[in-house]
Amino acid sequence: MAKIDIKTKSEYIHTLSHKTQGPLVSVIIPNYNHARFLSQRIESVLNQTYSNFEVIILDDNSTDESLDIIKYYKENPHITSIIKSSQNSGSPFIQWQRGFEIAKGELIWIAESDDTCEKDILETLVAEFNRDKECVLAFCKSIKIDTEGNTIGYAGMNSNIHMNGKSFFNKYLYRFCFITNASSSVFKKEVLNKIDWEHTNFKGSGDWILWIEISRCGNISYIDKPLNYFRIHGANTTTIQLHSGINEKEAIEVYKFMRGKKYIGYCKELRERIAHIYSIKYGKLHTVLNHETRQDLLKGWRNNVFINIITLIIYIVQLITGNIFIKR
Repeated sequence: MAKIDIKTKSEYIHTLSHKTQGPLVSVIIPNYNHARFLSQRIESVLNQTYSNFEVIILDDNSTDESLDIIKYYKENPHITSIIKSSQNSGSPFIQWQRGFEIAKGELIWIAESDDTCEKDILETLVAEFNRDKECVLAFCKSIKIDTEGNTIGYAGMNSNIHMNGKSFFNKYLYRFCFITNASSSVFKKEVLNKIDWEHTNFKGSGDWILWIEISRCGNISYIDKPLNYFRIHGANTTTIQLHSGINEKEAIEVYKFMRGKKYIGYCKELRERIAHIYSIKYGKLHTVLNHETRQDLLKGWRNNVFINIITLIIYIVQLITGNIFIKR
């Protein structure tokens, strides 16, 4: 696996030698100031019906009570490592990388510290790898919840998917980060040796890059069963990145990445560029971003007169007919 230059030092608070027989699944719990949700997250992992796993807890120099909560679990036999960074890394994906490097399992599950799940999520997803030896990533439907755990929506489709990863990329993943929450997915560790580590340079869209790279290494399975609870709140990465415009800025770089790797051609890139520019000018992003940020993003997406005309026509036609051509 390619190494990255991690300038921050880490303190190994606790580490255990696992059983001689290595764990099948390495569960990585990256945390930063999620003390409020942390016990529920850790308990949801430790109480899985599938028991062949290790847990690696990473704390990115939290300033709340996270460390006290984490230390409470340090004697649990599933927990093999607890690592606290001496300074914040600035990117969740650098934390992920730390976990990848010490993971012993054949499979990896990134269980975000503010999310939770059903007891059979691991059992269900691991079964996909046993069923299909070419499967490199399996994920499930997510239930979106608020701070108090109330359901506010769903993420995922209404039917199972079992398909070649490149086909999955061409149908879904090139358009947006179709796997909206890392906690919903399990993937093979061995594919990490075959991918580009560009994702560690991102603050919000590194998961999209990671799923793109993994998907091109084998088959993908999606289970239409809501086993993952994806928490949406003001302090989580998804919300912060959306309202700051960082996600959209990074989407520009993701498309440059895909074009540079020749994963997509000009036509697909142009189609998505129009969709993003439409969203900034008339759609969802127009309502959450300030004027200066919108102008900066339009410049980044290489907005021009031709695209202005196209997006305006689409906007007018949608107003007149009520048909939605662009949903961004």
